[in-house]
Amino acid sequence: LIAVGAETLGLRMERACDNAMALATMLASHPKIARVYYPGLETHPQHERAEELFDHFGAILSFEPIGDIDPVDLLRELDIVICATHLGDTRTLALPVAQTIFFEMGLENRQKAGIGENMIRMSVGIEDIEALIEDFNQALGKV
Repeated sequence: LIAVGAETLGLRMERACDNAMALATMLASHPKIARVYYPGLETHPQHERAEELFDHFGAILSFEPIGDIDPVDLLRELDIVICATHLGDTRTLALPVAQTIFFEMGLENRQKAGIGENMIRMSVGIEDIEALIEDFNQALGKV
């Protein structure tokens, strides 16, 4: 199974990176999203450096919904995206970082590190990108 997985890793990563770029672009233009963190976007502070170093910009991105949108509420409205901490899956996974992986840092340290209380981190998978975008559009329409 490891050999079979290694044979298709390049194809899967290319698809996941393409999906991440498309999803980051869509989220960056959505009125209910305050900020997207993805080196493939020209607004990212390290975009030029990433462009020099990499062929693709990766499959991990983070974003912050506007105002008081609860990230847990948003994640509950998604049908395709799975709320989980794992990275690198073929499925798109997401989690609210302040309530999970950065909880023990405390609010003050999260603020110093620039981690918003409603930030969501995603590991983008290889699903059909139109289905992922539609899933986010319908979920954002509900919160």
